[in-house]
Amino acid sequence: MKLYNYIIDKVGRFIMLAPFMCLLVLCSCRTKYVPIESKADSVVVEKLVEVQLPPDSATIRALLECDKNGKVVLGWLDIANSKNTQAQLTIDSLGNLLAKMKTHPDTVYLPSKEVTVTKEVKVPYPVEKELTIWQHLKLKLGGWAFGIVITMSFIFISWIMYKFKKK
Repeated sequence: MKLYNYIIDKVGRFIMLAPFMCLLVLCSCRTKYVPIESKADSVVVEKLVEVQLPPDSATIRALLECDKNGKVVLGWLDIANSKNTQAQLTIDSLGNLLAKMKTHPDTVYLPSKEVTVTKEVKVPYPVEKELTIWQHLKLKLGGWAFGIVITMSFIFISWIMYKFKKK
């Protein structure tokens, strides 16, 4: 029963101290975000990119009539060509309508910029305020204290287990 009371007493103390420890952790020093500037060496290469234009078209409208001899005669002709198209309309001696069209594919070269990143170097910002000697000492002692607390708790738990097994 003594061991039980002893453990309950210690746990009660830890429960009483827990809110203060949480408050201490929340109100302790806060870190400030310091962005790191990165500089990259980049190479810009300008090159020409080939772009195919869609094919052009032509429109042909014609009025074909028969004359008094029964032959086909061209009444009127309207040909609308676009930039890269040549259309030709002819009627041969037998009255056949012949249409010829030539199109030339058009390729345009447009300038384009290509960026190549060769290496990226991160440049840290200078610290706003250096730590004092006292702050360095507190940091080192805090690490040692943390190690001692872990070691002592390990020894304490081992001692309790030893006592518990002995009974």
